[in-house]
Amino acid sequence: MLQQCGNRVAGPKRCGRASHALGNQARVVPSWLPHRDLAQRGSACRAVVDKESGTVFPLAHRFWDGEVMRCLGAVTRHKQFAFLKVKVYSCALYLEAAKCAKELGVRQRGGFFATDDDYMTALTDAAAHKTLLIRLLRDVEGQQFVDALNKYLVPRMALAGEPDKLATFSNLFVDKKLVTGTEVALLWNTGGEGELDVLVTPPSKDQRVYESLTPELRIKSAALSRGLFEVFLGSGSVVPEGRQVWSEGAKVLLDSENVKRGIIHEERESYRHH
Repeated sequence: MLQQCGNRVAGPKRCGRASHALGNQARVVPSWLPHRDLAQRGSACRAVVDKESGTVFPLAHRFWDGEVMRCLGAVTRHKQFAFLKVKVYSCALYLEAAKCAKELGVRQRGGFFATDDDYMTALTDAAAHKTLLIRLLRDVEGQQFVDALNKYLVPRMALAGEPDKLATFSNLFVDKKLVTGTEVALLWNTGGEGELDVLVTPPSKDQRVYESLTPELRIKSAALSRGLFEVFLGSGSVVPEGRQVWSEGAKVLLDSENVKRGIIHEERESYRHH
């Protein structure tokens, strides 16, 4: 769900346009296309809203590593206490927009996409930096937070022969008090061997400028990075609704790549005929 500045909901329209001259014609390109600086321009006036909790995330973020990332959507994580369903945190998924859109385009032309599972696999496999941005909706002990993740990660990391990497990750949270509004940024750097960056920031009334911050922890482990993201994007996701939401976000990126490819093709045809 997109929202404009001033708390006005944008609905199906996109704010901001750019024109590309094609001979004697002009083609209008939405400002959310993930090429050149358009992802940055979009972040200035729009946001993504977790429809259930109302939590608002910037449409685009630049973190401390990688290119500008676009948010594909945000969903709420619940915890069941007897008959009471409690909202624990809101989770947004960010990916490097330009790289991811290009990879999605390649997969589509190969006939890869049929179900949401295919989109989730493509997002997980994409050779692009990606970030899970988690904002707490209630006070949670750090130990509780990491224990809920470790339930899924312990078997995987034992199989990978890297329980020490998981212990390093877990120890960061043991003594932390994650109060309402705290944000946990989990950035998967897909370059080289694969690294997981972790940063926990306290509640803030202002938007966090992540590109100026430094992660508290950096762990070189492709198994931990992939395993953690599959906890959210995989078939047994802790936020099942997220798979559909993020699949829709991936389709938006894919549409943008197809429009971009169409523009490039028309430009080439125009130049060829002049």
